[in-house]
Amino acid sequence: MNALRLSNSSLARQLSPFLLHWQEPLATQLRFQHELPGQLANRLLNVELGLYLLAELLPLAPPQALPDLLNGEGIVYEQRPVWKPRQHRYLNRARALLTPYMDRTRWLTALAKYDSLPTSVRAFGSHTAGSYGAELNRSILRSREELFRQALA
Repeated sequence: MNALRLSNSSLARQLSPFLLHWQEPLATQLRFQHELPGQLANRLLNVELGLYLLAELLPLAPPQALPDLLNGEGIVYEQRPVWKPRQHRYLNRARALLTPYMDRTRWLTALAKYDSLPTSVRAFGSHTAGSYGAELNRSILRSREELFRQALA
């Protein structure tokens, strides 16, 4: 193959307008609906995108495994099932969108902050792999799932 492989940084530059706007208008809606300060709604959606990616690619992996998945290392990555091309695209796109979470410490800090948010705001119960929040109604869950699917497509 003569395909040019892009580094994460060059892919991030190429996607930069989208990197900041994939969450809209949902981030603004969450910010006002739940009175979330500053960029908290955007960070919430970034964490949920990471959890959604895990649910799609490694449904039995714990939430703490996201950095291993993004970096292509660790036991959960090595023992992954055979993925479809769509799932490989999801991972490549997530590597650009979630670059900060390739750092385990940053991911665990973000996950702890996510866990501290009220369950009425969160779509995931992050302590169990791939579990969606029971307090959100189905239409809200569907809209978030659709947003995550579009972001990774």
